[in-house]
Amino acid sequence: MRNRVFAIAGLIALAGSLGCSSHQAAKPQVESQAKFTPTASGTPPVAAAPKAAPPDPVKLSQIREKALQVIEESATNPDGQVRGYACEGASLVPNRLGGILIKALDDPTAGVKAMAAAACGRSKYQPAAPKIYSLSNDPSPFVRISVIYALNKLGKPVDPAPLAGYLTGSEPLPVRSQAAVVIGEFGNRSAIPMLRAAAVENIARARPLEIQIFQLQCGEARVKLGDNEPIEGIRAALFPARPEDFETAVLAVQIIGEVKDARSMDQLIYLSEYRDGRNNPMPAEFRLACATAIAKLGLDRGSFLADEYAHDPNPTIRQQAASVYGYTARAEHFPTLEAMMNDPSPMVRVVAASSVIRAHARLMGEKLP
Repeated sequence: MRNRVFAIAGLIALAGSLGCSSHQAAKPQVESQAKFTPTASGTPPVAAAPKAAPPDPVKLSQIREKALQVIEESATNPDGQVRGYACEGASLVPNRLGGILIKALDDPTAGVKAMAAAACGRSKYQPAAPKIYSLSNDPSPFVRISVIYALNKLGKPVDPAPLAGYLTGSEPLPVRSQAAVVIGEFGNRSAIPMLRAAAVENIARARPLEIQIFQLQCGEARVKLGDNEPIEGIRAALFPARPEDFETAVLAVQIIGEVKDARSMDQLIYLSEYRDGRNNPMPAEFRLACATAIAKLGLDRGSFLADEYAHDPNPTIRQQAASVYGYTARAEHFPTLEAMMNDPSPMVRVVAASSVIRAHARLMGEKLP
């Protein structure tokens, strides 16, 4: 569904076509301790190039410049998803690529506008504020919700009251889910009872998957607001019993990384290595999500999982592998990311470029939005 990564509010509007693959796995019992070491893969082996020395600072800067070019090129791609992810990349360097964000606020695709507005807010890109204001009455609720988020993050006057209507009203659950995500970012604890009630009201006619996603995101918002009651339910969602549970399991992993639930570290490590009775590992999407969450929890050794899938035939898997490198942020992976910026898939290219920017900033000790 996303690579929250995969991210914040605006991504939901484009996420429908990024669904996870369905795979069956038994529900494992998690051991109390686990070692995070590379294990054999269930995927065909890929011939790896000999390990080279990490690039020097000059080479790292050259790769970063290439990444900026790839993001600029991606911003004009015919595919709205690629343009949306270009906004995510541009938000990491708004002093260089802020023009991409301004232009995307006029994009014909609502999802791209929503992502651009959210990206402007997250990066506190003040030049975008007048244009964001002009989107307050956009026909798309996704855009309107992102506008409220963005203006709040930019420190501009904005009435957050409409978020309550989006959360509890009759809008489709994906819209209500986006409202929950944004409410969790506002920091107002008084919203906790509303989130608790919304998770069980007006949902009977929705698809089971949408209900599960909505309830998890209400739970995430509550945890961000200081209510830890939902955390056990989020942890329980890590264990998919049926193929159709894998998408919510990936979301649960992403949430654990977002809320910094350090107590789940051992579970994530174990699940990333788990094999069923036929020696099959968890699906690639799940394992890579674990690697990213583990990195967000402070352990950067999950990059071997990205190595395992960097040449996967599925471009969505390669895209997620590229994303992992942005969070593990190790200099020795820049050559791999450089190669991925030439991938046949434009989505892989733009995600790899964004990961270069993110990883370079982390290596330089810079704080990213």
